[in-house]
Amino acid sequence: MDSGTLRRRAQPVVATAKRQTRKVLDRAFQGYVDQAVDRVAQVPGGQLPPVFREFHSTLHESRTFPLCDMPPGAETVLSVGASGLWYFEWMEKSYGHIPRHIGVEAYLPKPDALPDNVEWIEADLASEQGVAAVASGSVDLVFSGQNVEHLWPEQVTTFLVETNRVLRDGGWIVLDSPNRALTREYQWSMSEHTIEYTPDEAREILTLAGFEVTAMKGVWLCRRDGVVLPLEPEQTVESANEVLDRMMLATARPDDSFIWWAEARKVGEADVEALATTVREIFAANWIERVARLKPQEGTAVALEDGRAASRLEGYGCAAIGPWMALRNGDYEFELDVRWDHPVAAGTEIGTFELMAGEELLASETLRADGGETARKVVCALTVDRLLFAFHVRFLASGKVPVTIPLDLRMSPDPYGVSER
Repeated sequence: MDSGTLRRRAQPVVATAKRQTRKVLDRAFQGYVDQAVDRVAQVPGGQLPPVFREFHSTLHESRTFPLCDMPPGAETVLSVGASGLWYFEWMEKSYGHIPRHIGVEAYLPKPDALPDNVEWIEADLASEQGVAAVASGSVDLVFSGQNVEHLWPEQVTTFLVETNRVLRDGGWIVLDSPNRALTREYQWSMSEHTIEYTPDEAREILTLAGFEVTAMKGVWLCRRDGVVLPLEPEQTVESANEVLDRMMLATARPDDSFIWWAEARKVGEADVEALATTVREIFAANWIERVARLKPQEGTAVALEDGRAASRLEGYGCAAIGPWMALRNGDYEFELDVRWDHPVAAGTEIGTFELMAGEELLASETLRADGGETARKVVCALTVDRLLFAFHVRFLASGKVPVTIPLDLRMSPDPYGVSER
């Protein structure tokens, strides 16, 4: 019997074992959750701590748990994406004192008052002035918090290869990132992100980069018994149980959590060619879905006859908007399908397709009826000469006829295949 057959036969057994283990962990944690909720309920005046009323604080505190539990004793730590003084204070308080702490940050200026143990490198992590400027074998632990999802394929490869180089033998890389399996479910997008990775993809690229993954944890449970939970809970005294439950039970469930947290030890050299190929393949397979993360704005979410999600708007306003992402320089075309309820006179304005970065209007295309038809593709071209953040599109309906917009934005070519100018 070949190994592939053995793995396939083992999968149902492994899945059952995982479910049983999770139930045991649920029961083990529940007592601690109940005790914590009792203390929350006794807060004077009912004023909840930020962790229960601000989702940003909920995620921050959820990430602090595994940060406290990183491999101990690192004398030299390299932090990639060190976003300010607060970051070093957070590390010092949560992980402990670090004799030498090197921070690399590309987009924020050096803080005015850094601790004596901190060295600041203001550079793109993948540039010659970034991680490449750190001496080989000089670092005990590299921490890359919420960073890899900001990188383009060649940057991911360079970052992991350089991390392997700067780490001593047996040194550690720790990184966390949103889980695409959940960001896809929520149609969630962040203004500086390229694509997110799944836990399995993170394991694969870390292994190719010369690391052995020793721990894969979850942060903020978002799926239970196959059901996707609301990303942000109500965060009231009554919902405190749910907040603590999802914070604590996520650890053993990275596949079902909004963020995965990986810890890996350096065991060999990186397979640079295989790593680069794999990272590009992940981008190629998932960029289309990333681009298509549109949401209704003033429209109503509906399902089309083919099962696709769409937005319907009967009056004037923004029918669809998204996806908020990073976009590198190049020449692109963006395409959106538009439907309207009934034929209208030739020249009637159906709406305007706009391409934007933040509040800046980059390009637009007004869609007018030719007469007789009730559906058309609208295409808008764009030349980008700099790295853009918060790139998104929107369709502004004229209100002259009800419109339906399939939430399916398309663009060509892919930006990761375009050489930077």
